[in-house]
Amino acid sequence: MLTNINNLSGKMLIAVPGMEDPNFSHAVVLICEHSGEGAFGLIVNRTLMTSYLPLLKAFDIKSSVADLPVYYGGPVNPDQGYVIYTPYDRKYGAIRITDTLAVTASKEILQDIARGMGPEKFIFALGFAGWTSNQLEEELVTDSWLVAPLDQNIVFNAPVNDRWRMAAGTIGVDFERFINRSGMA
Repeated sequence: MLTNINNLSGKMLIAVPGMEDPNFSHAVVLICEHSGEGAFGLIVNRTLMTSYLPLLKAFDIKSSVADLPVYYGGPVNPDQGYVIYTPYDRKYGAIRITDTLAVTASKEILQDIARGMGPEKFIFALGFAGWTSNQLEEELVTDSWLVAPLDQNIVFNAPVNDRWRMAAGTIGVDFERFINRSGMA
């Protein structure tokens, strides 16, 4: 199946094994939005902190009934938090990625999660991955990334350390047999 590299919204990018940029080495990036102006995504397989509890005060949250890991979403704007969640709910002022999946930077969603009233599934990340106009397309042409369809099981349920290989497996790629031609982001 051919992929339109001009609109990868809702797809997963998988860094090729030779990716030299340490920000993206072995990364799986969920592309949240992609247009002619550029792309915005979140790395979903790199844990930054095992608990978000030390960050509660920064989000005006006094206590939480749940704890969750904090993901490294990417190198851009590392102080900004983002939540990828399902099912989609417009009350959080979110970017809709698919019919059922969205991303938001709203503090309200974290407050709801802390009260045990948040969405069914979610991950919290600091920072994001961003590309300017045509930058991502150029990286794809130089074989820096593989493109895979979204697999919410990988995003929300798979062990973090297995997500890179699992994402590649969804498109039939076995990194033990992979020959890299580039890998420069």
